[in-house]
Amino acid sequence: MKSITGEVIPESRSTSSAPHPHAAKIARWGFLTNHAIVLTYVVLHPESTVRAISADVGVTERATLAMLRDLDEDGIVERHRDGRRNTYSVNFARLSAIRRGGTVSPLTPSPFVDVIVKTLFEIGKGRADAHVAPVDRLPEHEREARAGTFGFFTNHMLVLLAISRDHTRTVRELSAAVGLTERAIVGITNQMEAEGIVTRTREGRRNVYAIDFDAFRAFRGWSLGNWEIPPQLIDVAVKGISALSARHA
Repeated sequence: MKSITGEVIPESRSTSSAPHPHAAKIARWGFLTNHAIVLTYVVLHPESTVRAISADVGVTERATLAMLRDLDEDGIVERHRDGRRNTYSVNFARLSAIRRGGTVSPLTPSPFVDVIVKTLFEIGKGRADAHVAPVDRLPEHEREARAGTFGFFTNHMLVLLAISRDHTRTVRELSAAVGLTERAIVGITNQMEAEGIVTRTREGRRNVYAIDFDAFRAFRGWSLGNWEIPPQLIDVAVKGISALSARHA
């Protein structure tokens, strides 16, 4: 998958080949990366153990721990020792700084990503253990442009963003825009068609795509078995894609 900074990183709902006990309930693909899902879970449940996070979001404990370490190394998720257990808090200033410092990809417009960060902030700001200092209060050395080690969006979201910006792109053009093979583009569009999120009709020698925003909102992949993506995040994702689609219609 590509990160919010334009990096190409592997995409997977689960980062381990070992089956998860809730695998049958979890969609095989989604629009948010596992890092983004774990980050969101921590915002809502800062006192959770690795085991609890793993069980609810549907990835292995080993993968969960690795993602928490990635987020910790970026200074986004901070661990605190409370007796015999860890608690977690999210440093939103740090998250915003890394987003601002990264390379802006045309497939992930800054306003679209920024509203995701703002929504996470709004979800977490009521918690006493959330770090919510404004970015402009960060020390100067903390404001240096640099990319994070994770991204918010999977390839499916990047393809949907590309479609929303031009409904008449060919498979070859989508491939060039997203940076994936044509075979991968066909597989992704077929999966989104199977969920009713994307439909295509033939106009001459080109496909014309349409996005069903109700199907996007109702996508079963927002549910991860024991836990669901907060409706606020789903809402801003739907509104963001809808706004881009309307702007480029």
